[in-house]
Amino acid sequence: MGKKRNCRRTTDENIIHEKAVKMRKMTDSKLVHYVEDKVEKAKSEGFNKGKEVKAETLQYTITDFAEEIGRMKGIGMVTMSKIRELADRRLEELKNADQRR
Repeated sequence: MGKKRNCRRTTDENIIHEKAVKMRKMTDSKLVHYVEDKVEKAKSEGFNKGKEVKAETLQYTITDFAEEIGRMKGIGMVTMSKIRELADRRLEELKNADQRR
């Protein structure tokens, strides 16, 4: 494959090309350090986002589950109220356990 002319690259392609050139010019030790920093940053960002998503997912799932139970025959408002209280209490316990970590 032939070399692509610089004038035919898009702005995004030029940015990527410049980053690639900088990485190719790095020494071995600089390159290893650069990659390790990127990995650590990605891990920490992913871990923090996972905490946020987990809490949102649990809340959404419990709400949906409570609504599904409410549609069943024989389950009245009082029983639904008790089920929601129990679910909320368990969710708070999970949140507190996660915050301790």
